[in-house]
Amino acid sequence: MKKILITGASGFIGGFLVDEGLSRGWEVTAAVRPSSDRTWLQDPRIRFLTLNFQDESDLKQKLKDEGRFDYVIHNAGTTKAHLRGDYFAGNYEVTKRFVDAIRSNEQTPDQFLYVSSLAAVGPVKAGEQIEPGLTPNPVTFYGESKLASEQYLATLTDFPWSAVQPTAVFGPREKEMYLAIKLACRGWAFLLGAKPQELSFIYVKDLVRLIYAALEHGHSGKKYLVTDGKKYNGEDVGKAVEAATGRRTTQIKIPLPLVRFVAAVAEIVGALRGKMPLLNREKLPELAAESWRCNMTETFEDLQFQPRFDLYSGMRETIQWYKNNDWL
Repeated sequence: MKKILITGASGFIGGFLVDEGLSRGWEVTAAVRPSSDRTWLQDPRIRFLTLNFQDESDLKQKLKDEGRFDYVIHNAGTTKAHLRGDYFAGNYEVTKRFVDAIRSNEQTPDQFLYVSSLAAVGPVKAGEQIEPGLTPNPVTFYGESKLASEQYLATLTDFPWSAVQPTAVFGPREKEMYLAIKLACRGWAFLLGAKPQELSFIYVKDLVRLIYAALEHGHSGKKYLVTDGKKYNGEDVGKAVEAATGRRTTQIKIPLPLVRFVAAVAEIVGALRGKMPLLNREKLPELAAESWRCNMTETFEDLQFQPRFDLYSGMRETIQWYKNNDWL
């Protein structure tokens, strides 16, 4: 039986990663924080491991007590923060400390899979697509911190690692695109700016299948772009909701200066509440980018993988889940 350790297991993607490991009959250990919400981690087969990524000695001891894992998926990280340093502390520093602990304990797995982000590469201009090996040009602190983690891993010559760089991920349990989907279900779809956009998406179940394919077939030291392989425009989210619900959606373009103002106000309110809002000025360069379209040929060929969902079929399943669970 394969042993796998999954960090960030209590999050949106993490919960599905745990489900997939269990469905394969593997021994799954979910790394969580004491405060982690375990709503989606109720299967009695799950083994839990509380890790403190800020305490190097405690981290080493906890990992040593668990013994070696065949596979490690490092999915934990910081997606929203107020300062550049906070992103680097939650992504780069945590990743380095985690890998250093594994190596110093001589617990190197068969494969260490880092869940990075397409933000680490950055967008391209309209009419262009992101190619494998493209020189990275992240446009946010989040992307920079994910890139720094990748660059650290690339310095290791005796450690079997690979990374996936997912585009926007959606599906059941997700809470960020959910807000846009909820508005679209009520008949309103908002587009950022006046310029057309080329977007990409990946349904969470396909992402998880691809991650496990990367564990088994990925080339060590390689980074893989992750989308469903299709090109979308800014109106497709609203259209996908229309197709799933049968309700007409009105597309409304919001000027970027107005979006920046709203984001600034949201940040002030968020600061008072001690939380970074989903819409913030740091995120805007990604949200307003011209093209996130990717060339997926290498990823699909290397990993022997083909998506089962696109935005439209994934949206139908997502909305049905939201309805079944009283989110809509």
